[in-house]
Parts: sequence; C-alpha cells; structure tokens
Amino acid sequence: MVLESIKIKWIEHRPYIAFIFGILYTLIGYFAALIFFKDYVSIAMLFLSTLLVVPSLVKLLEIEEQRESVYGIRHFFSEHRDIVEAYVFLFIGVFVGYLILGFIISPANYSSVFQMQRDFLTKQEGLSGELINNFIDTPFKPSMSEVAGLVTNNLLVCIILFVLSFFYGAGAIFLIIFNASVFASFVTFVIEYMAQKASTAAAVIGVFSIHMLPEVTGFLLAAIAGGVVSKALMREKIRGKGFRNVMQDAIVLLLASCVMIVIAAFLEVFVTTYLFKMI
Repeated sequence: MVLESIKIKWIEHRPYIAFIFGILYTLIGYFAALIFFKDYVSIAMLFLSTLLVVPSLVKLLEIEEQRESVYGIRHFFSEHRDIVEAYVFLFIGVFVGYLILGFIISPANYSSVFQMQRDFLTKQEGLSGELINNFIDTPFKPSMSEVAGLVTNNLLVCIILFVLSFFYGAGAIFLIIFNASVFASFVTFVIEYMAQKASTAAAVIGVFSIHMLPEVTGFLLAAIAGGVVSKALMREKIRGKGFRNVMQDAIVLLLASCVMIVIAAFLEVFVTTYLFKMI
C-alpha cells in the first residue's frame, strides 16, 4: 500500500507530520467508507482509518523498544519525546479531521460520520440538550469527589489501553481513534446546540482542549507502555538486561500516565467547567 510505505523517519524526526497524516487518514477513511460502506460509514471509517495508521505505529514501537532495551530510564524524556509527540499529534490530527467533516457536512447528514459516536454519547453518557442546559444552570461547585470519579474512570481506560497494546501491539490505536472521534462528536454537538450562546467555535474547542490534551497524553503513554512491553517479549530475553530496561521504562511510562490523568481531572473539574459556564 502506498501510504504504508511512507518513510517512518518523517514521523520519527518530525512528529508534527503525524498531525497531517492524522487528518489525511481520517478523510481517506471517510471517503472510502462513503463509497464502499455507505450504510455503515461511521463504523467503517473507524476501521479504515485505523488500518492506515497501524503500520506506522508498529514501526515506531519497534524503534522505541530498541532504544529502551539499551538505555532503560536513562535519558527518559529525550528518548521518548519523539514517539509521544508523534502519538499526540496523530490524535490531534484525527480529532481535527473529524471536526473538519463535522463543519463541512450539514447537520442533517451527521449520522454518516457521527452515528456511532452520537449513539455512544447518548446511551452511555446521557448527552442531550437538556443535560447541557442543566449543566449551565447549575452553580459552579467543584468537588474532590468529581475529581476522584474522573480519575477512576480514566485510569480504567489506561489499563484497557495498556492491555490492548500488550496483546495487539499498536492495535490499541483503534480505541484511541475512537476516543478522538467521540471527542469531536461531543464538540460538534455542543457547538451546534449552543450556536446562539457561544461566541465562536474556537472558544468551545479551546476550553475543551484544556483538559483533553493532558488526558489524551495519559492514555497514549499507557498505550506506548503496553506496546513496547509486547515488543520486548518477542525480541528480548526475559532474564536479559534489555528486557529489564524495557520493563523499568514501561513502569515509568505508566506512572507518568497516572500523573497526567490526575492533572487532567483537576483541570476538567476546576478549570474547564468554570470557563465553559462563562461562555
């Protein structure tokens, strides 16, 4: 496949290019799904976009595992910067790709892109216009119980991502892309509903991004940790130094993931909520 043959060093040394690929893969996934699976576009484009992304991330994980087996936790931040940035930029690219589709497609045709995501938000999260109104009208009273609830839920997601990455390598990217599409679906719903209340769509996206970015970074760190441990089991001797280095590094990645999840929870409860009510 042409897109799979793109040199991985483009992404490795210039992670911001992953942002462009994220948008491109999302748009290609949409149009391919529209042509071949027009009755199941929202589901089909998730799988098609994932298939485009996985080969590049598998190669990145292989490079990351090789580095970790040699250096362990030495030069931790410098060694991980490229892959973490690549994952984050890719997520943002997919998120923006879905937003682009949300803005250029008429609301009457949203089901072609967001049907699965809207059903998830409605049935699992109870998203509705009434819920938004109640949220806006409720006085701002943040509590540690809200923070604890968010931390618990998001740490569970991190565990799921780690396990999926461990067994499927970069396969966890499906869940990551799904989360990006759900975030985009939520943002487009809020913007559509608050058309006369929000000054600009950029304001809504900006406020929402305050906690989304650290939260997503926490998810991605957990996925990277699971992926490199999986590669280490296949490439390294379990009792060897290389495997021990990878395991030490994975533990630090998981701890960093937990820290980002806690930070995101505090930002969502104490900052995002306050600013959203001000819009």
